[in-house]
Amino acid sequence: MAGRSFSLLKQRLRMRQLRVAVAIADEGSVLKASRALGLTQPATTRSLLDLEDYLGVRIFDRLPRGVALTRYGEAVIARARRVLAEVDRIGEDLILIDTGMLEAIVVGVLPSAATGLMPQVLTRFNTAHPGTTVQIVEGRMHELLALLGSNKIDLIVGRLYEPVIPDSFIREPLYDEPLALLARYGHPLFKNGRIDLETLKTQPFILPTLDQRLGQDVEMAMRGNRLELETPVLRASSMSMIREVLMTSDRVSMLSSLTMVGDLVRGGLRLVPCHIETELRPGGMVRRPSGPSRTVDSLRQIILDYVGELTATGYLRALPPPG
Repeated sequence: MAGRSFSLLKQRLRMRQLRVAVAIADEGSVLKASRALGLTQPATTRSLLDLEDYLGVRIFDRLPRGVALTRYGEAVIARARRVLAEVDRIGEDLILIDTGMLEAIVVGVLPSAATGLMPQVLTRFNTAHPGTTVQIVEGRMHELLALLGSNKIDLIVGRLYEPVIPDSFIREPLYDEPLALLARYGHPLFKNGRIDLETLKTQPFILPTLDQRLGQDVEMAMRGNRLELETPVLRASSMSMIREVLMTSDRVSMLSSLTMVGDLVRGGLRLVPCHIETELRPGGMVRRPSGPSRTVDSLRQIILDYVGELTATGYLRALPPPG
């Protein structure tokens, strides 16, 4: 787009063209995007052609069935998502003003952080910032990274996985999130003092499902420690269901200790005193390269302080020094 006037470009670009382009990228075709937007196909095509004309580049390659983003298109759509996300949050800002709130931040969390870290963190944050509302979005890391990249969330908290595709996000490792054996307070196992693996093999277990990353980690740890169970395993995808079963039965589980840290702190659940070897499972925060707002940074500091307290109790472990 050599020689194109950027001031003219800014004057002529319209939100409608950006929304149309993003819809086409999401739907994979002009026809499907038209239906999703409630526009006629000619109107959608015209908006796309206008945008490509303004930019001086082709955003999509037209295929026999649908479209595919060009190299230019990938950059345009990534920026358009961020712009639209910021525009869409204007309405939230106006509602906050009407309700007397000062600010809103959105935090993406993985399951273990959702139940283990955020309840206590939010309680402390609300005390320190009563005029700020926090919205929690729970999901898997690839889903949350997409929302972070499009400015729809401000921060991600939870287990840090190696990115499948390199990105520019800043990852801040804070702790090792170990797997642990858990059972309810008063479980017959705790009458025996130190417990060996042979005893555990005879116990009924409830474990996460194998389609979850946590379930896969647990399965690897069970095999690595040669914990071959002799009774049928009950599996559940819901942490709340696993918690309820643990609290009301004699089943045992292997989970991230962070997932049930509230019940561990309150004494409803206990760590089963049996040593197991597990691989390093780093957790922490992910954010955009641009510096966080003062309020987001305050939330980050509260997370750091609470992680320090949990590390002192042994429910989390400090990460080894790099290298």
